[in-house]
Amino acid sequence: MTAAGEGLAPEEVAAMRRDGFHFPIEPLTEKEAAAARADCEEYLGIVDRVGGFLSVYRYFPKIHLFNMWAYEIARNERILAAVRSLIGPDVLVWGSELFQRKAGGGSSLAWHQDSVYYGLDGVEEHAVRVWVALTPANEANGTLRFSRGSHLLGPQEHAFGGDTLADKMRGEEVRIDIDPGSEVAVELRAGQASMHSMLVAHCSGENTSGEDRLNFAVDYVSPKVVPATPDSALLVSGADHGRFRPEQAPEAGFGQEEVRRAMAATRLRVERTREGTAGAPGPG
Repeated sequence: MTAAGEGLAPEEVAAMRRDGFHFPIEPLTEKEAAAARADCEEYLGIVDRVGGFLSVYRYFPKIHLFNMWAYEIARNERILAAVRSLIGPDVLVWGSELFQRKAGGGSSLAWHQDSVYYGLDGVEEHAVRVWVALTPANEANGTLRFSRGSHLLGPQEHAFGGDTLADKMRGEEVRIDIDPGSEVAVELRAGQASMHSMLVAHCSGENTSGEDRLNFAVDYVSPKVVPATPDSALLVSGADHGRFRPEQAPEAGFGQEEVRRAMAATRLRVERTREGTAGAPGPG
C-alpha cells in the first residue's frame, strides 16, 4: 500500500511511463469507499429530484465543486502523492466524473483515448486520470481494459464503428489495431484506484454481474498544461501558473454558492464542448 505522502516508487513511475497506466493505489479503505458510495448515491437521488441543469450534468464535469465527498476524494493525500510523482508538485483538478454501470446492463464503450476530447496541450507528460472504485471493479461488471503502451503512439484518429444505434452508444473508436496481447483488465476492490495517461487506449465492457458498478474519476493536470480556449481548474497542491481560471474549493455540500460556482465552471466547459475542443466523457 502506498502510504500517505509517499507517492509512487521509482519503478512504478517507470512502469507508468512505459505502460501508460498503473494500479492499484489504495486511497480509501473499504469502509471509506462504502461511505463515499452512499453519499454519491444520495447525490444522484437529489439531482434526479431537482432536475434541470444539475441533472443534465450529474455525471460530469465538476462534481467535486459542490459535493464534499467528491472534493475529499479529489484532494486525498494518497492520490495527490502518487500524482505528484508523475506530474510534479503543482497540481490542479481539471475535472471529475462519475461512471455508473447498472447490474445486467448491456452497454459497453469502444477503445478510445481521453485526450482527443479535451483540447489541452501538454497532457502527454503533465496530466493523469485517477479512476477510484467506489464498488469492486472486475471483468464481470465491465471494468476498464487498457492497451499496454498504446499512449506511445500519440493522439490517433477516432470515428464511430458504424451507423447503428448500438455503434453510436459505444462512442467513437480509436483507429488503431489493438493487440489482444496488450490488453490488461483493471481489477480493483472498493477503495482502490487506477491511474492512466490521457493518451492510453482503453475501453469498458458490459456489466453482466448482479451488482451495480460505480467509479469516480478525477483528471489532474500540471499548470504546464495549456487549454485551447479559456477554462478553469482547482488548485490542490503547490502553486498555479495562471493558465486556468482559479476555482474555489467547496465549504459545504450543495451550498448555494458552491452550486452557483460549479454551474458557472460547467458552463465554461460546455462552451468549449460546443467549440469542439472538449468533448464527451471517457469510458464507464
